[in-house]
Amino acid sequence: MGFEKSKTIEWGGVPIFLILARLGTLTATAQKLKMAPSSVARHIEHLEAELGTILFQRTPQGYTLTDAARMILQHAETAESAIDDFIRQSSGFSLDIAGSVRIALPENFATELVIQSLPPFQEKYPDLRIEIVTHVRMENLTRRDADMAIRLSRPSQGNFFVSRIGQMESRLYASQAYLATHAEALVDGGAGHLRVGWDDTLQDLPLAQWLEEVIPGSKTCFTASSLRSQIEATTAGIGLAALPSFLADGLVPVGQARLLQNIYLISHRDIRRVPRIHATIEFLRGVFSDAQQKLSGSVDFSD
Repeated sequence: MGFEKSKTIEWGGVPIFLILARLGTLTATAQKLKMAPSSVARHIEHLEAELGTILFQRTPQGYTLTDAARMILQHAETAESAIDDFIRQSSGFSLDIAGSVRIALPENFATELVIQSLPPFQEKYPDLRIEIVTHVRMENLTRRDADMAIRLSRPSQGNFFVSRIGQMESRLYASQAYLATHAEALVDGGAGHLRVGWDDTLQDLPLAQWLEEVIPGSKTCFTASSLRSQIEATTAGIGLAALPSFLADGLVPVGQARLLQNIYLISHRDIRRVPRIHATIEFLRGVFSDAQQKLSGSVDFSD
């Protein structure tokens, strides 16, 4: 029994298909890829012709996946990950500490700790380019959008090497102006207090949940998606906030409750020994070790 010759397609259309599937519009996809929207459309039409199936429904609101596209989407993502692995493994043969390293970490760690420590490191390795991605979620590391990440929780899946590089203390803080008009004692679960918190999309964060637990009787009067905005709101006297202690300069700690969170350095196992990756990992470990007192007073930084 004979077999039909397998279809072959041009790989270049697959990444475009994946980005359009994630973003949903030609304009956003074109901006991401630095292409013209018409070029994106042509690539998709060419891919559909090669596969002999329609991948997207075109609507005034954008492009939506067809049932056929949903069935092959996971296979395309698997292929994308395999190509990424191929490139990363190949680049690992170089012994030079050169090229790019992309680090995903919360913005407060980037601005208060890492960026300030970069000049000597970059002077030592002038051919190394550091790229910072500030985000509080894990998706960018899982999707291979970053080489390593600093997070306050361990990943639940993925082939990662995880080490604990510190521990961060958070407490309730308020401004002097706020405390002048509100009782300092947290009685009845914080009843009568106003609080500054995270917006609805980030209520699953440990710091957001801890704030609810420690003063459940308080009223949320302001929310934001960044710690910097919460700090500004707290400084302005809007209410109490749960803040990392190393960011709370000028604010007054309220009550005795503390939240201690482990800080994890997470990297892909398959590239961990690549020289530029290894050098950056050691740099980050040093940064957080030096920041021990600033982050949490007295902390054990062993793995």
